[in-house]
Amino acid sequence: MADAQQDKADETVITWSGIATTLVASVVVTTAFSLFFLIQRNHEKKKNRFSLYEPRQFTRQHRSPAPFAKNWIADAWAVDQDELRKSVGLDTYMYLRFLVVGARIAAMGIFFSIFLIPIYATGENRGKSTIEFNRLTLARVEQGSNRLWASLVFWCLFVAIILRELWNEWKVFTEHRQEFLAHGDTDVNRESRYAIRVESLPETNKTDRTLAARFEESLPGKVREANVFLDVDALEKKIAERQDAIVQVEKAVAYTKAYPSKTPPKSKVGGSKVPCLGRNKVDTIEHYSNEITRLNTEIDTMRYCILFEKKRADGILEVEQAVADDVGDGSHYVPSSSGTIIFTTLHAKQSALEGSHEDIKVLPGEDPNSILWENAAVPLKKQRSARLVAACLWTTGILFWAIPVAFVVAIANLDSILQSLSLPQIGTDTVLYGLISGLLPVLFILILMKVLYKAIVATGSKFIRYKSAPDVDAYAFFWHMLFQFANLWLILFGGSFFNQLDVIIEDPASFVDTIAKAMPGASVFFVNMIIVKGLGKFGFELSMLKEYGIALVMKAFKPEAKKTQRMLDDEKTPPEIEWGKLIPQHVFVFLVMIVYQPIVPLMEVFAFVYFGGGYIVWKHQCLHVYAQSTDGGGLATWQSVFGFLMACLYMGEAVFIAYMGIKKAPGPAGCGFIPLIVTVLFHIYIYRKIIVPNKQLSLEAAANVDREVGELQRLEGASVEDKLYGQPALKASENERGPMPYRREAQREGLVEV
Repeated sequence: MADAQQDKADETVITWSGIATTLVASVVVTTAFSLFFLIQRNHEKKKNRFSLYEPRQFTRQHRSPAPFAKNWIADAWAVDQDELRKSVGLDTYMYLRFLVVGARIAAMGIFFSIFLIPIYATGENRGKSTIEFNRLTLARVEQGSNRLWASLVFWCLFVAIILRELWNEWKVFTEHRQEFLAHGDTDVNRESRYAIRVESLPETNKTDRTLAARFEESLPGKVREANVFLDVDALEKKIAERQDAIVQVEKAVAYTKAYPSKTPPKSKVGGSKVPCLGRNKVDTIEHYSNEITRLNTEIDTMRYCILFEKKRADGILEVEQAVADDVGDGSHYVPSSSGTIIFTTLHAKQSALEGSHEDIKVLPGEDPNSILWENAAVPLKKQRSARLVAACLWTTGILFWAIPVAFVVAIANLDSILQSLSLPQIGTDTVLYGLISGLLPVLFILILMKVLYKAIVATGSKFIRYKSAPDVDAYAFFWHMLFQFANLWLILFGGSFFNQLDVIIEDPASFVDTIAKAMPGASVFFVNMIIVKGLGKFGFELSMLKEYGIALVMKAFKPEAKKTQRMLDDEKTPPEIEWGKLIPQHVFVFLVMIVYQPIVPLMEVFAFVYFGGGYIVWKHQCLHVYAQSTDGGGLATWQSVFGFLMACLYMGEAVFIAYMGIKKAPGPAGCGFIPLIVTVLFHIYIYRKIIVPNKQLSLEAAANVDREVGELQRLEGASVEDKLYGQPALKASENERGPMPYRREAQREGLVEV
């Protein structure tokens, strides 16, 4: 019985067809996209158009290389590290350095594989699970073999190199992080660096005056401005309604300009919302222009009442004046428990952050451009409750994530499906077999992850209602990363479990042996994924095909003359990188690279291409295409990432020890604890000596900066309009009251009345 079970466990042969097919398909695809990029880029250059391949020229020309370099690879490579950091900001700079770290570690893995692959290939273990692809893996080495000591030696060296690379990155990051905390980013408002955010304010501190007074007690003369956020949901809804009406008028005007001989556009209004039931067609421009006029009046009245009551609450107006004006019954002024304070010195800000605050929570302030103003007044307690509910749902989701992943694993193991259904087998060396078992599962899991990411972002912004875009991005990064980790273990163990389920039921002890045989074979799926996400996407990323396709469709259905000025302006806005979407994909490859280094050394080759090629591609894109609206000083792209990189290393070390145990090599397994202990000590040291001190400036460093650049001036009796963190809904100057002109050139020439 045991022999029969062993034979069945050995039935699966891991061939090269899946990898070969995926590799050829990816090379063909990325070559086609790269050719499109070169041809279309040259065309855009001749037309002097920047919106597709050089959009940074519109907003970040002062921080971008000259557009349309003759050789884009040489151009990207020639930009040195200092110039790169100044051009793209610290967040993007540390992201690109992470790709370099991955490439360097993979390069050392390739060097070690020169020695490991011959050692493994000449192993004496035999069976169907040790031929073809597995001939070059640890599966070829028999249990208890002395060859496993070689795996230990190179694993210890590999871990040492990883720790050295991480240490070097922390040295670089620490230097630039302190510079960022002291002087900020070139394009970020200076005042925001002096700001803190306060949460859970008591009733006695829910006005600007009382909030400022609270901090003036401990930091006299150092409060520049204080601002308590108000609940202005009703006002924001009116403004959003007006904005929609403005856009409708702009579109209608553009239509009439593009087709002057056609009937002006009509809109259905009134009656039932069900089509064709009691709704009347009216002239779009006239109707929405009237709506804008009506909403302007309502918005002005609501804003006036809110600001009037706010002034009265702050003690700026006398009660008698409020009664005389017969305005402001108190129903419009609804203060929240959240607010901001800007200090005149960095030393005062750091003192506030480090000080003891019994009943309020103090946090570093954000760039106003990154604040989600519709969530600004949400209580912290409500956010925490929503976050707990969401965490329970996502944790449950990870458990149920096994269902779609099991489907992916089943596709990857085509032989098992056909055999269980008594269907004819497909030749393992055929292109069809390679496409179905190699490429299709990878595409399916990538689509699943895209849908999942959007759901996580929606949860952070709409359900938990985080107050800034970086907070939403950090939330998406965390859960996206956990699901990426789950993918590895579910694919690895899930595939082994389902493929050999009947064997495991008859002999549960065989599960361990089954895992040992399955780990090298499961690497084929991860190789295919790295190929698709690397080689398969390099050309696609350069080509900007998605943006080009959208522009092409828009051009077909909406010619230039039909576009509004707003649409033309939007085309000049550079796209932003979503860190929570992009970085977890890289960390997943980093995890696979580490876990499989001692088991499948060939994995390092694919990881090197992924990280090395990715660095060149993304360096070019970050210098010419993408521009982040805010910069967090490397928190999102290095400090937050570091914890997950260490988790990857811990997992790799645990797998090594366990695999050596499965291979019945107690010596290498026991010695495997040595690099694990060193890693733990390294992690503790980094956290205590580097991470904690680098969260904020020290008081001494802050005082030095204050002496260097001077203090900010205090704002006495400033209105909401003058405050950096005044809510946009309360700032009349930041609200559009009417449609933009059809073309700004016409406005300047006096041809369009505004």
